[in-house]
Amino acid sequence: MAARVELPTYIREHPQGVTLSIRVQPRASRDEIIADPAVQQLKVRITAPPVDSAANKALLRYIAKSLGVPPRTVSLISGDKNRSKVLLITDADAAAVLMNLHK
Repeated sequence: MAARVELPTYIREHPQGVTLSIRVQPRASRDEIIADPAVQQLKVRITAPPVDSAANKALLRYIAKSLGVPPRTVSLISGDKNRSKVLLITDADAAAVLMNLHK
């Protein structure tokens, strides 16, 4: 039996996959993920502006690319008009998500 991985508070297992609690910074100078296991939310900087859901769409694409999953598996489940968001990555493994975020 494999040892259970200690997950940061921003990664949670979900019946449909994994959720990520994210704090977004739109209009950043570059797209990047700042993964600090000691904080409550994963910080993600996105170059897109927060206009007409551009930042949300860019965030979903960037997270999918960073995790190496198809874009259709990443969805926004809360925080549509807020900088604090929760994303669902369907059919994902929490340990694999953690590994891809910290590479």
